[in-house]
Amino acid sequence: MAPLAMHRTRPLRSEALVEMSSNGPRVPLDLPRRVMRRALAVAALTLAAAVGFGLARTDEDIDGEVRAAMSLAATMAQLARAAELSDAQLVAVLTERERDTPLRHLSLSLRDGTGRLLVGRLPAPAGSAFFEALTSLHRQLRPGQTFEPVTWLVSRAGKPGWILTLAAQPESERREAVVYLVSLLGVLAAGMAAMLVVMRWNVRSAFRPLEGLLAAIGRIQSGDTAAARSIPAMPIGELEQIAAALRSLGEALDAAEAERRLLGHKVQSLQEDERMRLARELHDEFGQRLTAIRVDAAWLAQRLKDLPDVQPVVQGMSEQCAAIQSDVRTLLARLQPLGGAVEGEGDATVATLAELLQGLAEGWRRSASGALRVGLLIDAEPERRLPRDLALALYRISQEALTNVARHAQSREVTVLLRWPAGSESIEWSVADDGVGLADPDAALRRGNGLAGIKERIWAFGGDLQLKAARPGHERPGLVLTATLQVAAPEVQKKPSLSGE
Repeated sequence: MAPLAMHRTRPLRSEALVEMSSNGPRVPLDLPRRVMRRALAVAALTLAAAVGFGLARTDEDIDGEVRAAMSLAATMAQLARAAELSDAQLVAVLTERERDTPLRHLSLSLRDGTGRLLVGRLPAPAGSAFFEALTSLHRQLRPGQTFEPVTWLVSRAGKPGWILTLAAQPESERREAVVYLVSLLGVLAAGMAAMLVVMRWNVRSAFRPLEGLLAAIGRIQSGDTAAARSIPAMPIGELEQIAAALRSLGEALDAAEAERRLLGHKVQSLQEDERMRLARELHDEFGQRLTAIRVDAAWLAQRLKDLPDVQPVVQGMSEQCAAIQSDVRTLLARLQPLGGAVEGEGDATVATLAELLQGLAEGWRRSASGALRVGLLIDAEPERRLPRDLALALYRISQEALTNVARHAQSREVTVLLRWPAGSESIEWSVADDGVGLADPDAALRRGNGLAGIKERIWAFGGDLQLKAARPGHERPGLVLTATLQVAAPEVQKKPSLSGE
C-alpha cells in the first residue's frame, strides 16, 4: 500500500540512528548531555568550594602552627633569662606571652616550690554540644596515644627553683580535626544536595515533553490519529525523533483509514449497484412475463366463459399473477428504495429520504400489528440535497436498526431521529427504543451482521457508531444507537509508492 511504500522509501531518523550505531560510529545522544550538563557544573562548583575551604583552613593552620612555634621559642628564650628577671617580671612576661600568642596543642605551667600556679592556662571551655559529642565519639573510636608531660626545674638565684611543665593537649587537636572534618563534609553535603536538586529539576524539565508524547500515544490508541499530527516540536533530539516517528505514524494511519473508508464506501456502492441491477432484471424479466401471463389468463377467461368449472382456475391464475407482481414490486422497493425517486442517479432531497423513512416506519407498524410504535423525527430543511449513497446509507441503517428492534429488543416504542443543522456538513442519526437493552454491546457487534453492518456503513461515511442505554439502571434500559455521518464522500490522499507510481 502507499503508506507502507512511503515508510520504506523514507526511513525514520531513529532507524537511521540504530543502523549507524550498530554498523558504524555511535551517534552521541542529546538527552544524557542535557541532563548531566548542569549536574557537572554543580559538581565543579562543589569541588571548587571544597578546595577553597581546604586551602583557607590549611593557611590558617600553617599560620597558627608557626605562631605557636615562635611563641614557644620566645618563651624558652625568656626562661633562659629567668635569672636576670625578678619573680614578678618573669611571671608578667610569661603571662603576657601566653595571653598574646598561646601555644598550640601544648600547655605551659609554672609553679613555685610550694606548688602554687604562677603561669598557666585554665582548661579550654567546652564548645557546642554537637561538636563535643562528635569529639567524644572520635575519642571512643580512636583514643590515640598518651604523652607524658615534660618537666624541669628553673633555677632562681638564692631562691627555691620553679617547676616548668610542658604538657601535650591532644583534645584540642582532636576538636580542631573534628570541626574541620565536619565543615568539609558539610560543604560536600551541601554540594551534593544542590546537585540532586539541580538534577531533579533538569530531569523533570528534560522529560516534561514526554507528558505530551504519552498523552498523544494514549489518544492514538483510542483512535484519535489527529493527536499525532498535533505533537509540537520537542526541545531534545531523542524526543523529537520519537515525535517525528509518531507524526509519520499518524499520517500513515490517516492514509490507511482513509483508504479503508474509501474501500468500504466502494463496497457499499457495489452492493447497491448489484441490487439495482437485480431490480432492473426483475422488473424487465418478471414484469413482462407476469403481464403476459395475466393477458393470457384474461384471454382464457373470455374464451372459456361457457365452462363454469374452468373459470375459478383461470381466475386463480390471474390472482396469483397479481400477487406475484405485488411481491416483485415490494422486492424492487427493498432492493432499490431510491430508484423511482432519483432514477438511480444524482442526489436525493431530504423530503425524499423522509418519505422513504416514513414508508419504512409505516411498514413496521403494520407488520407488528400495532404492538410496536415507530416514531420518526426529521429536523432538516426538506429541499436540501444530499448524495444518493448517503441517503441510501441512512435508509439502510435505519432499516437494519428497526429490524433489530423488532426481532430482539422486545420494545413497545422506537424513535428514529435525523438532524441536519443548517450550514453543517454532518448529519446526526439516532434510533432509541425502550426494550431490554444489550448486556454486552461489544459482543453484539462481533456476534451478528446487523449492528456490524450498521457500524460499517456509518464508518464508511466518517462516523462511528455509539451504543448506550437509554435509561441506565432501569429494568428495561432500552438502547440508543447514535452516529454522525459526513455529507462529503470519503477521499484518500495519494502517497508515492516504492516504484514512484
